[in-house]
Amino acid sequence: MRRRRSADEEALLAASDDDEIQPEWAYLMRDRGSPTGTPTPGTAAAAGMYGSTSTNKPTPSPPPTVSLRVDRAVLEQRDLQGRFSYHGSAVSKCSEKEPESRCRPSWCPSCDDVRRVLPRVGAACTARKAADGVRSVFPIVEWLGRYKWREDLVGDLVSGFTVAVMHIPQGLAYALLGNVPPVVGLYMAFFPVLVYCLFGTSRHVSMGTFAVICLMTGHVVTAHTTPHVLPDPADNGTEPVGPLPTNIEVATAVALMVGAVQMLMWALRLGVLSALLSEALVSGFTTAAAIHVLTSQIKDLLGLQLPSSHGGMFKIISQWIAICTYIGTANVAAVVVSLVTMLLLTVNNEALKPWLSRRCALPVPIELLVVIAGTLLSTGPGAPLAVYQLQPLGPIPTGLPVPAVPKPGLLWAVAVESIPIAVVSYTIAMSLALIFATKNGYEVRPNQELLAQGASNLVGSLFSCMPVTASLSRSAVQEAAGCKTQLTSLVSCALLTVVLLWAGPFFQPLPRCVLAAIIVVALRSMLMQVRAAPGYMRNSRWDGSVWLVTFLAVVLVDIDVGLGVGAALSLASLVCQGVRPVCHLLAPLPNTELYVDPALYGAAQRVPGLAIFRYAGVINFATRPAFRDNLYRLVGVNPEKEFARQGKVQQGHLQDVGPAGSTANFVEEMKRQEPSELHAVVLDMSGVVRVDSEGVRTLLRVADDFAKVRVAVVLAAPADNVLGAIVRAGHPADRLRVFPSVHDAVVAMTAAGAAEQVQARV
Repeated sequence: MRRRRSADEEALLAASDDDEIQPEWAYLMRDRGSPTGTPTPGTAAAAGMYGSTSTNKPTPSPPPTVSLRVDRAVLEQRDLQGRFSYHGSAVSKCSEKEPESRCRPSWCPSCDDVRRVLPRVGAACTARKAADGVRSVFPIVEWLGRYKWREDLVGDLVSGFTVAVMHIPQGLAYALLGNVPPVVGLYMAFFPVLVYCLFGTSRHVSMGTFAVICLMTGHVVTAHTTPHVLPDPADNGTEPVGPLPTNIEVATAVALMVGAVQMLMWALRLGVLSALLSEALVSGFTTAAAIHVLTSQIKDLLGLQLPSSHGGMFKIISQWIAICTYIGTANVAAVVVSLVTMLLLTVNNEALKPWLSRRCALPVPIELLVVIAGTLLSTGPGAPLAVYQLQPLGPIPTGLPVPAVPKPGLLWAVAVESIPIAVVSYTIAMSLALIFATKNGYEVRPNQELLAQGASNLVGSLFSCMPVTASLSRSAVQEAAGCKTQLTSLVSCALLTVVLLWAGPFFQPLPRCVLAAIIVVALRSMLMQVRAAPGYMRNSRWDGSVWLVTFLAVVLVDIDVGLGVGAALSLASLVCQGVRPVCHLLAPLPNTELYVDPALYGAAQRVPGLAIFRYAGVINFATRPAFRDNLYRLVGVNPEKEFARQGKVQQGHLQDVGPAGSTANFVEEMKRQEPSELHAVVLDMSGVVRVDSEGVRTLLRVADDFAKVRVAVVLAAPADNVLGAIVRAGHPADRLRVFPSVHDAVVAMTAAGAAEQVQARV
């Protein structure tokens, strides 16, 4: 059933015998009137005001025409909903007054049948939901039940052994960044990894130590274990505030609070918050944090004995000042050992590893070989390195630690400092998980990853562990060695058990400069991220600013402060870009229903008397001025000024144009203020994602303002949520017409404009 035609459409069809108007929905539109010189609306009044001045002008040649056709009846939004069974929020129900036999077919079970079967169905559904809940919380139940032992076991065994070999040197080295005993790094490769295997959804990430997280934890450890003294007014001296906690106590308290924050984020389903940390922010932060790690290892690389640092802001500047001051006391043997170690690692990474990767899936465990060699060369009184007084690694106890709960008093002391560690550790792990999941064709669940990491840190805090996250180097090696599932981590933990129970004391004579060299070489990939800065600058000024500001704030001020500054600037960039939407005018391409930006497509032709305004963004209380100003600017008509100008024309005078009888000034002013030939504005709403109550009022106000100057405003192609917001506002249908597409709106408004021209000629 066709909808009822509007008055404009009826007038158009009544005048269809005119040569300038095609029947039904094909219209021939001409710019600035017909070839016969018929004035368009607005020009007749101007000719009457100027008298004979307009009749002396030659008749211009007819401009090119634009033909628009649609092979169906033009639809408004309400017609579309009425014809195609739009449901909305309505739900059809059988009337309670009707008998049951009329409401249900004969084959449909009765209510009594449903009541009898309902308990058994409910029990089955409950059991199924319970099983699904167990599989969702413990993903190991699902993948272990479907494990392909013949196909995947060999790859998991090989990758597990390879990762375990990498865990030993990295665990010993990165534990020093956290200012905790080296054995803590081995604990972090065992207890949290076991928990992650139960809860994690990523198959390829290797949890454990990571340089940036260990360094951030080390800052907190240093801040709470450094003696703070206050003046004593009695003896004009100083006395300690109280007994200080040990490094292990502070580190475990941080791990517990990090786990608690991540568990809270999981309960609130805040896994999506990691997306707020942009790639530019993470790149600038990790690059600057790598400089902090490099600075912290200079003293071990050179064998310097530096005074204790109290941390705080601008710490890195004071550290470099101290390094330059004490550079003359460097240990030559430590410098030589560091250079040789770095040379071996670099040659392996740049030459041997690429060559060997084409011939063998197993990489050379160069880090472990270097650690074993450094230990053997330093063991015993007559060892080659034992006579040079190199600082050893220190005691490494055997066995597993006794579970212990961190002191409650420390938890609140480190709570605030643990929040950025929790967010950064989750962001790094989630980024790596998404990379490997996309590469290998499976999915990871962000909120489940929060649960897995939170549980890993909570359990790890009971066994003397620092906060853990995924490592890029270990994860890449794990994936390249043939890893298929998290069984790789279980194999790695089994091998590390041997090291923890028996092999720990073997590494006690290892010089610290060897571990410092391993850390510095491992930082190369993070330090090389500085080459990405020019790319961020070229692509977006906002991304470049976020990278540069985050980098400088982390390097010059402090890690936590720099991360906060970078996050604030990143959020500010989102807000600023949100209130600066993309908007331009559209024009149709010939013989199509496509509307494009005429600045990009030269074949697009403007529709005479019609402005098609596209707005992409959000229309709310913050963006309504930008929406209104851009609309008036691009359309070329300000309704308020146009209404005032028309009022002055009707009164026969203008302000500030000279004396009252100055006709020449009046005519010249009117020539500069020719009336607009615009008769309709189509607002393309397909790019508007959300409209609030202020935005709806802005749309209505714009429509009312244009109506005062006889310009119709219609909406085209709004999204369902945008249309719902407009409908809930209860706008009158005559104030704001809505069309399901831009083409429907253009054809309807063109028909209305043509009908007005016909009526004007009659």
